[in-house]
Amino acid sequence: MSDNLHKWLIGEAPWSFTAEVLLRFIIIYLILLLVLRLMGRRFAGQLSIVDLAIMVMLGAAIGAPLQTPDKGILSTVVLLFTLLGCFRLLSLLSFCSHKVEVFTQGDVTMLVMDGRLALKHLHHAEFSRDRTLSELRSMGVQHLGEVRRAWLEPSGGVSLILYKQPRVGLWLLPGQDEDFSKRIAAEGNFACGHCGFVVQSHKDPQAECEYCGQRDWRPAVKRLGVEKV
Repeated sequence: MSDNLHKWLIGEAPWSFTAEVLLRFIIIYLILLLVLRLMGRRFAGQLSIVDLAIMVMLGAAIGAPLQTPDKGILSTVVLLFTLLGCFRLLSLLSFCSHKVEVFTQGDVTMLVMDGRLALKHLHHAEFSRDRTLSELRSMGVQHLGEVRRAWLEPSGGVSLILYKQPRVGLWLLPGQDEDFSKRIAAEGNFACGHCGFVVQSHKDPQAECEYCGQRDWRPAVKRLGVEKV
């Protein structure tokens, strides 16, 4: 029973390794904090692909000496500072060359252009239409007509520039009742339900959207609280 309990708790390692793990953890933790501090403020922000890869490698590097009695910590320390050197070198190369920065960090992608979805750019970035609309809703956007430009940043975040003057566009929020729809509808304007392109018409358009080729026309809307557009 005692042998089974020993195996369940710490495996094949001796009991003395339990105290040793604590000491190893403190030493590696302090060295890891030093390495992360030397990597600079950018690493503490939103992670890029390179930053995420290094973070995964850091986790893999410190795992072995904390779990295996026959593994020393010297190799982990060397690996941590090697990762630091690689990170600083890539940061320097990215600073000196825009091509290197784009290759390692990625480039910005246009999501919305002049109140309509930039579908070709969305497809190239493999960023779905529904996800784009969800990101815009989370940033307080009610309809596409409010957005002049929106970009997908290399970090994965979305940044946007809004129009100063009220415009009309495709409604982004979940469905509403008929009375509510009438209050926010912009008469004489219809928006493509696929890309958000707006046309002026006194009746439902029958032609295809000139940007995406769809015929899913919906009444364009104005922002809540705006009387005139």
